Amino acid sequence: MNNRIIPVTLALNNQEEQKKLEKIIASSHMVRLADDENDETGVLIYEPGNTVDEDLPHIIHALEAGTAEDVYLAGSNADPEILIRAMRSGIREFLKYPIEENDFRSAIMRTAMRDSLADDDQDKGKLITVLSGKAGLGSTTVAVNLAWLLSEKAPGRTLLLDLRRPAGEVPYFLDLKYEYTWGDPMQDISRLDATYLQSIVSEHESGLHVLPGPYGGDKPDTHTMHLILEQLRLCYDFIIVDTDYMDESELPKEIEHADSILVTMQLSLPCLARTSRLMETIRSQDPDSERRMQIIANRVTKDSTIAVTDAADVLSREIKWIIPEDSTSALSSLNQGNPLVTAYPKSPASKEIIRIAKSLDDRKKAKKKSSFSLPFAGLFKRKKKNANSDDLAGATL
Repeated sequence: MNNRIIPVTLALNNQEEQKKLEKIIASSHMVRLADDENDETGVLIYEPGNTVDEDLPHIIHALEAGTAEDVYLAGSNADPEILIRAMRSGIREFLKYPIEENDFRSAIMRTAMRDSLADDDQDKGKLITVLSGKAGLGSTTVAVNLAWLLSEKAPGRTLLLDLRRPAGEVPYFLDLKYEYTWGDPMQDISRLDATYLQSIVSEHESGLHVLPGPYGGDKPDTHTMHLILEQLRLCYDFIIVDTDYMDESELPKEIEHADSILVTMQLSLPCLARTSRLMETIRSQDPDSERRMQIIANRVTKDSTIAVTDAADVLSREIKWIIPEDSTSALSSLNQGNPLVTAYPKSPASKEIIRIAKSLDDRKKAKKKSSFSLPFAGLFKRKKKNANSDDLAGATL
C-alpha cells in the first residue's frame, strides 16, 4: 500500500468537531493538515452548509479533475438528496458527528488503498542501489559516475541519494556545496511529501540532483525510508543509492525495493568471502533479489592472481561488469571534484562504467513528472472571511 503521508483539508461548520479532527490528525502518522502556503487540498472533509448548492459543483469538479484526491462529507445527519448527488460523483465517505477516531482512520485507510492501486498504473522511477561487502571497494565511485551519466540524458531527472553512515562522501566527488540532507525531514516526519523533498535536494550545476547524508546519527527507520524512496520515485526517472555494506538483520528498504542491486567487489579472497556472505544474506531475506543482483568486479588488474572466471565460480554466478584498475585517474578526478567519466572519458574504467549506465537506461524519452499541486485550495480561501457563519466555518484554506 502507498505509505505517503496524506494531506487533509478541514471545511467544517462545527468548531468542536474541527478541533477534534485536528487533534486526531496531529497524532496520526498517516495524515497531516494541508499546507495553506502550497495551495494543497489532499483529502477534503466538507460539512454541507447554507452554500452547499454553490460549493458542491466545484467540489465534484475538483474531485473529477484530481485537484482534490478524495472528499468526505461530514455532519450530524446526511441529507439523502446530497448523498445521492455525492455518490453519483464519486464521493464515497460520510463521517457522522460525533466523529470517531476509528471511523476517520478507516476512511483514510480506504483512500490510501485506492491511491495505491492508482499508483500501480503510473510510471515510477527506477531505484538502483550500489553496495559492497565492506568499505573501500569503490562503490561510491560507481554510484556517482552512474548517476552522472544517467543525468546527462535528461538533467534534473536523476537523483543521487547518499545513505552511507556515519558520513557519506558523495559531495566530495562532485565538489558539491549543500544546505540540507535527508536528516532534515527526520525532524518533522509529518512534512514528508514530494514538494518538501524536492525543496531540500541539492542541484549540481550539471543538472544532477543530490540528497546528501547528515554527519553521524542513524539511518531513517524502515517506514521513513520507504516513504522517502517512494516519494523520490514519483519525482525522478532514476534514484541511485550509495549505501552501506549490509550488516543488519532486517533487509534495508533501499535493497528490498531496488530494481537493480549492484554489488561491487575486488578480486581478493577476503573480498570474495564477504561478497558471498552479503549476497546470501540478501537472498535469504528476499529470494526475488537473485534476478535483480549484478556483480561488478572493480579495480581489476591484468596480473591478478584470482581470475574473474574463478571468482564467478566461487560466487556461483556471472560477473557481468569488469572495471579495470585506474587508480591514478580515479584519485585525480576525486581531488578535482569531477566524476571520472567526465575528467577522463577515455579511461578504460570510464568506458566500462559508461557500458553499465547504458544497460540500465531504458528510457525512450524523458517524461515530465509533476509534483503534487492542488490549486482547488483557493476555493476555500474566500470562505475564511466568514468563519463565524454557517458556510464552511473553520476551513483551513
